[in-house]
Amino acid sequence: MPPPATLPTGEIFLSYSRSDRVACIALRSALEQAGFPVFRDEDSIRCGDRWLTSLQKALLGCSAFVLLVGRDGVQRWVGAEVEVALSRHLSPADGAQRLPIFPLFLEGAEHGDLPPFLALFQAARWSADEPLPEALLAAITSGATLPDYRETFDGCPFLGLRAFARVDARLFFGRRMETLEALACLGDQREANPERLQGSAGAGYQRWLQIEGNSGAGKSSLVNAGMLPMIERGALWARTGFEHWRLLGPMMPGLDPLAKLADVLEHALIAEPAQRDVLRLQQRFERNERALASRLRDLKQERTAFLLIVDQFEELFTFAGDAPRKQFDALLAQALHDPECPLFLISTVRADFLDRFEQLPRLRAIYNSHCRRYFLPTISENGLREVIEQPAALAGLDVREVATAILDDARDEMGALPLVENALFTLWQRRDGNRLSGQCYRDENGIVGILSTQADELLARIEADVAQGRRAALELLLRLTRINDEGRHTRQRITREEAILVAGNGRDEIGERVLQLLSGERQPGVPSAGGQGALRLITTSLVGKQRYVDLIHETLIRARGKDATSGKRIGYWPTLYDYIEANRDRDIHRRQLGFQTEQWLKSGGIFARWRNLAGWRDLGLYRRLRVVSGSDEGRFLAASRWNARVQVALLALLLSFVGESYLWTRRNDLPLDSMLMQQRYRLGYAPLPELVDIPAGSVDIGEQDEEFVKGIPETTMMYLGVPGRRVEITSGFSLGKYEVTYEQFDYYVWEQQRTADRRLAHYPTAAKGGRGKRPVVNVDWSAASDYTRWLGGRIGRECRLPTEAEWEHAARAKTHTTYPWGDEVRRMSSGREEVMANCRGCGSSWDGDQSAPVGSFAANAFGVHDTSGNVWEWTCSVWRERFDGSEQTCAAGARENTEARVVRGGSWNDVVAFARSAARFRVPPDLRFDFLGFRVWCSSQS
Repeated sequence: MPPPATLPTGEIFLSYSRSDRVACIALRSALEQAGFPVFRDEDSIRCGDRWLTSLQKALLGCSAFVLLVGRDGVQRWVGAEVEVALSRHLSPADGAQRLPIFPLFLEGAEHGDLPPFLALFQAARWSADEPLPEALLAAITSGATLPDYRETFDGCPFLGLRAFARVDARLFFGRRMETLEALACLGDQREANPERLQGSAGAGYQRWLQIEGNSGAGKSSLVNAGMLPMIERGALWARTGFEHWRLLGPMMPGLDPLAKLADVLEHALIAEPAQRDVLRLQQRFERNERALASRLRDLKQERTAFLLIVDQFEELFTFAGDAPRKQFDALLAQALHDPECPLFLISTVRADFLDRFEQLPRLRAIYNSHCRRYFLPTISENGLREVIEQPAALAGLDVREVATAILDDARDEMGALPLVENALFTLWQRRDGNRLSGQCYRDENGIVGILSTQADELLARIEADVAQGRRAALELLLRLTRINDEGRHTRQRITREEAILVAGNGRDEIGERVLQLLSGERQPGVPSAGGQGALRLITTSLVGKQRYVDLIHETLIRARGKDATSGKRIGYWPTLYDYIEANRDRDIHRRQLGFQTEQWLKSGGIFARWRNLAGWRDLGLYRRLRVVSGSDEGRFLAASRWNARVQVALLALLLSFVGESYLWTRRNDLPLDSMLMQQRYRLGYAPLPELVDIPAGSVDIGEQDEEFVKGIPETTMMYLGVPGRRVEITSGFSLGKYEVTYEQFDYYVWEQQRTADRRLAHYPTAAKGGRGKRPVVNVDWSAASDYTRWLGGRIGRECRLPTEAEWEHAARAKTHTTYPWGDEVRRMSSGREEVMANCRGCGSSWDGDQSAPVGSFAANAFGVHDTSGNVWEWTCSVWRERFDGSEQTCAAGARENTEARVVRGGSWNDVVAFARSAARFRVPPDLRFDFLGFRVWCSSQS
């Protein structure tokens, strides 16, 4: 064979499998005899650690790449070399020529053995005992890749609004370089020899790849039609050391990501359907955050890894509840952090949801160390040109009349890719022979006009087919939209059952028909063109045993910009976008309904569920929502409506008491809101003090801090129990957990006036802050004692006011510190000051102004609240300046005894010194103050 007239300036790189080494030697010899220089040092590349850099340098000096494809196809090192060659071909270095690639088939090799991205390179067949094909030699000489433009695709090569799937890999163009770049993000980033990689995590080894980008950028298509077919052909071996991959998914998180995760694992890993138990695996995931890692470790095989694909990761933030989202977060983080678990993760997420990752604390913690992020930009003009021309070449279509116009129209569109695909799909349906008509494209007003016109025509067809069909279709499309305040709406899946209900408004036959028409059912009597059918705006999918409905693409519900004059947002499909804007409150109300339903379902007990039902206002908002009766939301609304009817009946009953109740509040100088409290008393509400058990024991009463005592005047010592003494509390007792409240005391007065002499009890004047849960004040010693006796009769125990010694024993709770919690008025907790009481200088919001609701501060070790500050508390002991034993007894003669009584605990109106456990004061028994209340002592039940 005579040498070619002009030889290439660089060497020819031969890529081959070890099993084809004999054929490679023959090919090398034939090329050299033909006068072509051949690269001879490929073995040194494969045995070194910096193999990628070495390979890139080698290919930089080569002018052609010949791929020898034998029975083994393209695997391991050959696949790695092809990947680098493709990168040089698609994106050559500055000033360099595109590297031409020439597949050469040996005996037994088929065209299907080529990786997807090599499908358009013309391949030649050759045997070692044959001369080299003349066409190959000529192509190598000219340095031009031979595209394979054989018309090998039957039907429409454009997908319309449908996302690319793995089966569409042959038609996936415009993103080949991005696919290779994304693949390079996974695995080892240090160029370690793949044959020595163990697949373990470590510095420079990435098992999580996140594809980020704007809506409509084609993230899902890149993964499904670009990356996954390459991974299935072994494209990740060179960087991960794993030759075989078990694909899990793609899955979308939805409302319950744990259920979706369990479903994809069982279907991918358990071949026999009868052996799958999705519910059991889901329950394991819910209980144990290590369950995913454990499950995959159990199924681990040599040289095999698992790849989980989570598409539309943002659904974790828009759909999933808090509990399943947190557990899903923990499961993934645990598995990715486990070096023995061979799990890799590819997630796709919209760029406008990246700030929500704070809601995933476990993944957020490893985000920077374990996640490699790849931003997918808007497709370039060259990429769009490939999208138009390459599939057309496969199908033998002439796109010359429309290519330039489509590229011009798409140049400034963020959602260009789906718009271009839809326009091409529509033009193919209306093609003239094998030609896509430029006139037809202009008549339809370009890529945006085509989408809008098609969708409006479909609505008109539905209106003609079904009464009120246009509104029914828009209602369903609205239900499939999750509304965003800034116009960046997202789609949301619903069950097919709910879709029929929404579209039919309770009439299933209408809902079913609308669903069929929106799903692309062709018009009766009109044949389907090439099996493609009419425009499809929704899709249906099967997840487990449940069918779901979803919008085919978010372009339908997104804004393309704002009107320059009015500033109003304009949608890609104005009809639907305007309908969404006019009814945007509907989605808010539905989300509110979902949240209320969730709270209702979580409620424990009948009363809690009743309390969480929807009120009148909410029921009015939910009237326009179409909810499946058997769903959780449907049951919640049914219960709420029943409750509303009961409320009407009760309201009518209540109104019969309104007049009398109003007179009652006026007669007793009570606020009008007491009318409702009176009705609650009538209906059996009986608020009584909660008691806690106080054990017997000895207690050192009086001030214990000797240094503090040295600094106070002698005249003040009596008010701090100086000198102190030790007393013995010989028997345990019960004490009010809180000070007696207005609500409790008002009930006592109400019952006394109803069953006994009205003059025996009176409603005390309310202090600032109101009644209810505030401690009752403005009661004298006798009124407080009367209450305790009444309570004793009510609960069948002896009750009274505590003695001074009993009070301090309960307040100290076996402590010797200034306050029950320590020696400082505020307690340090987790490095922060915690307010513990209500007094002047205590630090609460009520200091020096009013009492706090009981229980506003932490309890002491006995479980008693508010013994420091808030309000002073009556005891039954008479005042003595020094402890003399009377502190352990109650005043003799009770009502007839006019001696001052001891009050303890300090109040909101006192300085911090009177909040000390030792603080005491004297008050005549007939006086009332707005800072003086009481708590009850009762005998022990034992």
